[in-house]
Amino acid sequence: MNTTDLFVELIVIGVGATMWVVLLVLSLFGYAWVPFDHLFALPSLLPILAITYIFGIVTDRVADGLFDKVWKPRLAQQFYGQDGDDYDDRRYIYLRSERLASLLEYGRSRLRICRGWFLNTLLILVSLNLFILRQIVGVSAKLSMIVFSNAFLVLLIYGLWFSWRQLTLADYRKVKRQSAWLREHES
Repeated sequence: MNTTDLFVELIVIGVGATMWVVLLVLSLFGYAWVPFDHLFALPSLLPILAITYIFGIVTDRVADGLFDKVWKPRLAQQFYGQDGDDYDDRRYIYLRSERLASLLEYGRSRLRICRGWFLNTLLILVSLNLFILRQIVGVSAKLSMIVFSNAFLVLLIYGLWFSWRQLTLADYRKVKRQSAWLREHES
């Protein structure tokens, strides 16, 4: 994976983190103070991009720790004795086949994005509910916004988790099969 791909991946993850942080700040302090007319000018966008990138890094690391602790070990056991036993196969692929390594990295990028957005969407759900409860006027408006947004975000959370799970299983399967194939065809 080249540096540009990694940068874009962390920006994609960081956008979600920026969303929930902004929602949280607006929930607590309102939005009358926000200079909307200057917010999207180029001088404002560069610091926002830098903060988004940093949020992406932090979110990726936190999501990685969460998924590694809660779900990944059981998935690894379907293909390897325990989580971490795939590292030798992975190294072998990276050393022997640049093309197969690139394909693996593409899949891993997608699973990192799913994992990061799973965490972001959970936090967006909390922040959005707080924003609606604190900043939206009218009980019926609050209720309809909460029902619709919660239904949508819960479905998205499940979809992200399911996608991460399927991508992780595919990653283990590919690593196991591709490393075995490379060893078999070694000259």
